[in-house]
Amino acid sequence: QVERLYVLVGDRLDPTIPASTRAEWLADAVPAATIIVTPDYLPDANQPLADRALELLPERPTIAFTSEQWGAGWAEAIGARHVMVDLDRTRFPISSSEIRSNLREHYTWLVPAARAALAKRVVLAGAESTGKSTLAVDLANHYQTVWVPEYGRWYSDGRAGLKDRTWTADEFVRIAITHHQGEADLARRSANGLVILDTDALVTKVWHRRYLDSPNPILEELVDEFLPDLYFVCAPDFEWVHDGTRESPNYRDSMHIDTLQLIAATGVPFIELTGDQSKRLKEAIAVIDETVHSEPLI
Repeated sequence: QVERLYVLVGDRLDPTIPASTRAEWLADAVPAATIIVTPDYLPDANQPLADRALELLPERPTIAFTSEQWGAGWAEAIGARHVMVDLDRTRFPISSSEIRSNLREHYTWLVPAARAALAKRVVLAGAESTGKSTLAVDLANHYQTVWVPEYGRWYSDGRAGLKDRTWTADEFVRIAITHHQGEADLARRSANGLVILDTDALVTKVWHRRYLDSPNPILEELVDEFLPDLYFVCAPDFEWVHDGTRESPNYRDSMHIDTLQLIAATGVPFIELTGDQSKRLKEAIAVIDETVHSEPLI
């Protein structure tokens, strides 16, 4: 209906989500619109609000979209034709107050950028053949949300035919960055305020230490930047399964210890999971429900 669209975002100095952040989310959802943030300190009356809008807008609007009863009076005050948008909540059968009242239950009503930003991250860490991927799928199914597959596994499979399979430090950095990008993309579709990850940059660091045994400052920075809200460390206490990609069971114990020590140094809460897959899943669900899934998202 319009050639140019402007969206006004009121800033009431909300300490939970700054208006600038909400504006970024809206800009991501509606890239064709111009988002304008303004302090929201005016009285709830049409004329003061109209005067403020006219000060902010680069041109006088011809159409004003609202979904409020007061919208027609406000549109008249700025000299625009009013278009009521879904006043009866039939197209979008929920209000913003309902969403805020139970954010997890109504999480999928949020714009993708907000879903990605607010979701809690749970990482499954551990050595080879410790059930990380299986547990990630099971947790994602339980919480009806997304899980992020291990990019490093895909990358390792892709280089398996090389004659010289010596690893370089740059490869580990690229693995960490690409894995995080996959997380960022999938988090936009997350539900229930939760994202499950099969490994992360810290696990990539463990592999870097295993192969190169040398510092990697860039990887260290990525570990700090991408820290999750909770770690589960899967113990190597059941049979190692060779699947054509895995190398050897000989390093599982040492890598498990290294993983535990590195995670402990981050200060991020973690739980070591032992036993069969059923026991691990049950314990992981109990811990998530008591911690990240019960904490406020904002």
